[in-house]
Amino acid sequence: MLIIKLAPWLGLVKEPTSRCSHIKPTPRGGGLAFVITSLLAMTVCYWSEAVSGSQLSVLLCGGTIIAALGFCDDIFQLSIKKRISIQVLIIAASLYSMSPLPALEFWGVRVESNWLLWGVSTLALAWWLNLFNFMDGIDGLAGTQAVSMLISAIVLICAQYSGGELFIPSLMLILTSALLGFLKTNWPPAKIFMGDVGSTFLGYILGIMAVMTIVNGSLNLWVWLILPGVFWVDATFTLLRRMLKGDRWYQAHQSHTYQRVSRYLEEREGQDDSRHRAHRKVTLTVLGLNVCWLFPLASAALVWPAWGLPLVAVAWLPLVSLAWLAGAGKQGNIPLTNQDTRSGKKLAIKERIWLRI
Repeated sequence: MLIIKLAPWLGLVKEPTSRCSHIKPTPRGGGLAFVITSLLAMTVCYWSEAVSGSQLSVLLCGGTIIAALGFCDDIFQLSIKKRISIQVLIIAASLYSMSPLPALEFWGVRVESNWLLWGVSTLALAWWLNLFNFMDGIDGLAGTQAVSMLISAIVLICAQYSGGELFIPSLMLILTSALLGFLKTNWPPAKIFMGDVGSTFLGYILGIMAVMTIVNGSLNLWVWLILPGVFWVDATFTLLRRMLKGDRWYQAHQSHTYQRVSRYLEEREGQDDSRHRAHRKVTLTVLGLNVCWLFPLASAALVWPAWGLPLVAVAWLPLVSLAWLAGAGKQGNIPLTNQDTRSGKKLAIKERIWLRI
């Protein structure tokens, strides 16, 4: 609540534009609340030796720098080149501190070159960090996705617990608790947005935690390709289509699958609170996909890692189909059906024009 009050003084109030999914000025930078809370809790654990491992210092240092960069971007709108360059440097340094990375093996092919693994992992995590930022576009979605991933990972790690250290699940639980507190103000209708300070911090922390679980063998790569499958597929599919069209992929837009579906639901209902209702429906649908579809497949990939790649394909195929059918990466809205039009569930002309890109 303090951030909401200070937002106008810090220049963190975001005005609605044709490239965003809200209709009234809303404070951003709310992610600073769970960033500070989780980092302080992790610091207390570090100094009290409640959790062990030098990897915790990587999370603390890297997470602090990434969050500070995101907060500066929320206020000053940093250039894309400067922002990504610093992110890549932080990620590369974080991964280098955890070297050597485990070999990647699938279908008889084994990649053991540490330099190759380090370079590919750096690029992959840089993309993951930014796609998480891209997917923070409607109320509650990014926070719900992060909580879903963290709880799923905790369950999978604890289900195979054999007496080893549980410091990574402990850190995940700390972040989950902080996020649940934030979601109270970010749930539709959101009183505040997490902003780049929150979304980039989450992208970094989740990515580094994923690498940590892969290094210690508690989870594998396939699990981390499946659990956040909605975000991987939506952002990647949308970006590739926009790049092929010659659009500026890094520029804000409203052509992600979740954005197009949300606008379709809003336009079909045509009620005063239809935007908030649409955001809730999309966010809850993503949560349902995570729990009922992706989590069981991630569990299977953990039990049968040799089948990891086919399981990733099975997990992603319906998501790719949905992105294709929804027209991810295209301009405009999903057209209403004749039945929707006849029912009278459509927006006023002024609202239609404002929603279109």
